[in-house]
Amino acid sequence: MYYLYGQVISDGKIYKDQYVEIKDGVIRYVGDIKRNDWHVYQVECGYICPGLVDIHIHAVDGFDFTDEDGEVFSEIAKRLPKYGVTSFLATSRTLSKAGLTRFLHSADSYLEEENSSRMLGTHIEGPWISNKYKGAQPEEYIRRLTWGDVKEVIKPYKRVVQKITIAPEEVGDYAILSYLNRLGITLSAGHTNATLDDIGRAIEFGLNQITHTFNAMSPVHHREPGAAAAALYYPRLICEVIPDGVHVHSKIIELLYRIKGKEKVALISDCTGYNNLDDGEYFIRNKQLIKKDNEVTLTSGNLAGSSQTLDKGVQYAVKECNIPIEEAIYMATRTPLEALNIEEKLGRISTGYKADIVILNDELAVEKTIINGELVYERCVEDGD
Repeated sequence: MYYLYGQVISDGKIYKDQYVEIKDGVIRYVGDIKRNDWHVYQVECGYICPGLVDIHIHAVDGFDFTDEDGEVFSEIAKRLPKYGVTSFLATSRTLSKAGLTRFLHSADSYLEEENSSRMLGTHIEGPWISNKYKGAQPEEYIRRLTWGDVKEVIKPYKRVVQKITIAPEEVGDYAILSYLNRLGITLSAGHTNATLDDIGRAIEFGLNQITHTFNAMSPVHHREPGAAAAALYYPRLICEVIPDGVHVHSKIIELLYRIKGKEKVALISDCTGYNNLDDGEYFIRNKQLIKKDNEVTLTSGNLAGSSQTLDKGVQYAVKECNIPIEEAIYMATRTPLEALNIEEKLGRISTGYKADIVILNDELAVEKTIINGELVYERCVEDGD
């Protein structure tokens, strides 16, 4: 039982001089009055924010969810609080049927540990995508989404499958999309050569998101508008974006934000686990990679995901894309949860919500992370940049 006191960010607004009352892992009260004689932890510089929610993350610190060692789920979940992430979707890569089944089985078997980031489910990114926009995904496993895949791969693990990235033009029967929606699975268009009209038709069958908008998709073309144009055109679509200064120009991120607003843009990391590597060339998971600064590519030049964590993405959105801090936090907390139709009381500093909280300093670096009311990470001097 204790209070946090300081500037609170929640629901796209900043509230000054607020007491946040925490008891039994839950926020019991938020306001300008101290109601009980409990200890007060004062945040003198910075912000008290909801914990970040990363709905597109493959790996961190060298650990990858698709590694054959099932312990990676635990390892990643324990490491994410350092980056302010208190909830996540474990995201796959394009795999063989056996590999994807193993990934889903590991996720289904994973028991969340105390003092770790909470897994909200899985995000299947591939193999049901377009060869033309495969990016760094292995071509040999890419295939069309069929009823057989639904029966043999998805349905047995429906408990943990929260989101699937697809290329709509590669779905033979759009009734599959409606069926997946009825299972409670959200659908996102990505790695796709879809036209604007293809996306519009998929929306009618339940599509509601765009995966890493502008990357690995048919472009904004004035005569042949593709998936990127559809992201801007259709109001219903929630658009993931990678704010790292590599995948999308800062002004284009700002444009996306201006058009869609904070409710329809979800900041993601798309981290592929190379955040802890020095610059250089590496051979990892059967891929020859080149890392330079914040960029990771294959030798072909194709981007190989992101080497940035979500906390850094929030910083970039604020400092380089002219997005107010309170709206950037919304885009990294509420919007991702809305995209998934998650009903758990997460992503707000509000009465009755789980006490999953990140404290940022004035430079927006993570100072402390709290999960279920317990301090699980505190920044040391050696952690700083």
